[in-house]
Amino acid sequence: MALDVELFRGEARQLVHTEPLIALLKPAFEAETAPFGGRPRFVLMLRNDPGPDTYRGDLHLTNLRADFGYIHVAIRMEGRVVHQKPYSVNGLVGPILARLAREIAPEERHWAFRIAGLPSPEDLPEDASEGGTSAQRLPPVVDGTDDIDISRSTRLAFGIRPAAEPQIPLLDLAEYGVELADTKAPVTVLLGTGVRRRLMEMELSTEIEEGGFLIGRAFRRTDAPKLHAVIVDEVLPAEHSGASLTHFTFTGDSFGAMNRTLGDRQLVGWYHTHLFQTERTIGLSRTDIDLHRDTFRRPWQVAALINITARRRILTCYASSDDWMAPCPIRNLDDDADERRSTRPTLGHH
Repeated sequence: MALDVELFRGEARQLVHTEPLIALLKPAFEAETAPFGGRPRFVLMLRNDPGPDTYRGDLHLTNLRADFGYIHVAIRMEGRVVHQKPYSVNGLVGPILARLAREIAPEERHWAFRIAGLPSPEDLPEDASEGGTSAQRLPPVVDGTDDIDISRSTRLAFGIRPAAEPQIPLLDLAEYGVELADTKAPVTVLLGTGVRRRLMEMELSTEIEEGGFLIGRAFRRTDAPKLHAVIVDEVLPAEHSGASLTHFTFTGDSFGAMNRTLGDRQLVGWYHTHLFQTERTIGLSRTDIDLHRDTFRRPWQVAALINITARRRILTCYASSDDWMAPCPIRNLDDDADERRSTRPTLGHH
């Protein structure tokens, strides 16, 4: 089915431009297709997964069909696939239409667009998508639950009280080659032997988000005891989790399986993947931030994000900071041969 992109100007939404979706996208992929010479063949699959309804730059651009919020782009040349990757519609189409809108009416700040030719919401079967069914993994069904009012704990047959927080030991980052002037973030992440390789090479789906736990040890910094550092020494994929193209869900069973492996170590954070380009400076979505703040409440627990691109994986880490999530510097302890490293570390986002 041929799909057109319609661009509307102003709050009255006057139709000012119509263009086939493939023709609109082709210039954006010249870097991927130019090395191969021939004529590219595009295969586009729009997914019926709700995405952001607004692209914000120097103008306001509303997606009128945000119920189809994600698009999978595959490019074939000379009989082989040279590029394939899912994107958010706003992240891919938004910048292109924003440039076009500025050419048409530079003074206008309110715009809207829609991909015409999609089925109406009323005509969509449950979980349907353009060209097929969205990949997903459903979490296990909960067999039963019970609510406990801890304010009435004195009248219960058992007692409930907060567990005492263990004493967090001190760690001298200078002994690991970390230059302290570079690390004012709330948490500094030290990746133990083989951990970065595991994150970069472990088998991960390109159809649905994957995730799991970061196991290791938490410390306070000797130079700044209110700031923390964590050493991650194991990556543990979550069991019994739910996932789709745009969401990852832990369950109680996920945490139960993880707790059986902890021993005397700590849950220092979690990780998950993103399969599409992010649209903001911070890579975490609002759902990711809410999950972290509700579930991983220790100030030293981190959220690791693996962005899967066509050519590589990009690892970033975040920790809670006031009402936001701050990027964390990452030190790969595989940089040097000695157990205690004294050379300049690889800090930053790998």
